[in-house]
Amino acid sequence: MKHRTGLLATPAFVVAAAAATLLAVPALAATTFTVSPGGAWSGTRAADSSVGIRDAVSNQVTLCSGLAVAGGFKSGSGLSGTGIGALTSIAFTGCKVEGVAVTVTVHTSAANPAPINLTQEFPAGSTVFTGQATNISLTLDDARGCHAVVGAKILSGGGPGFTGLAYRSSDHRLSFAAGGKGLFVQSATAQCDNGAAGLDVKQFDRISLGGFGDSIVDSSAIISPAQRISSP
Repeated sequence: MKHRTGLLATPAFVVAAAAATLLAVPALAATTFTVSPGGAWSGTRAADSSVGIRDAVSNQVTLCSGLAVAGGFKSGSGLSGTGIGALTSIAFTGCKVEGVAVTVTVHTSAANPAPINLTQEFPAGSTVFTGQATNISLTLDDARGCHAVVGAKILSGGGPGFTGLAYRSSDHRLSFAAGGKGLFVQSATAQCDNGAAGLDVKQFDRISLGGFGDSIVDSSAIISPAQRISSP
């Protein structure tokens, strides 16, 4: 009689050992955070921060003299990064591009907040926590008639998008310059792309609230009361 090969021919002690090995592999733990004191906070542009909004296609930066934010964080330990806080106000003021005044209107309010989701401390030990703020939409209007609506990709359904966000506990700095590619021009009037001075944006262009790159110093505000975040 021929002997079968395969699993049925495998000695029982080998199967048992393999099963024990699989059971011994630890499950990956979700990142959790500790926040103190939590609650409501607000802040204004950091003195060392350059504030701007950038079109990543034309590479045009709209410079702003002011940035004000307000929001809140949950309080406690073992917190999930998802929905750990929310922004209730984002205001860019005193904005200009090529000498033309630009009004930036972010549609975030207490009635329409932008949830904050943190994912990690990066690099480890830096006290910098990165993530995203979701439910973000805005309009850009310049003094010569350009009107652009910004949100999620319209090819993906449109609606509000998201922006990269970082918080550094050591100096309680909140920044929009973290990586994040979730805001796009959904529509723009003809004045937005006619070669004249002012906004140079067009449909499908990606917009960054960070303005200058990924440095946490850029497009940042110092918030109060200071929030201490750690992980775990």
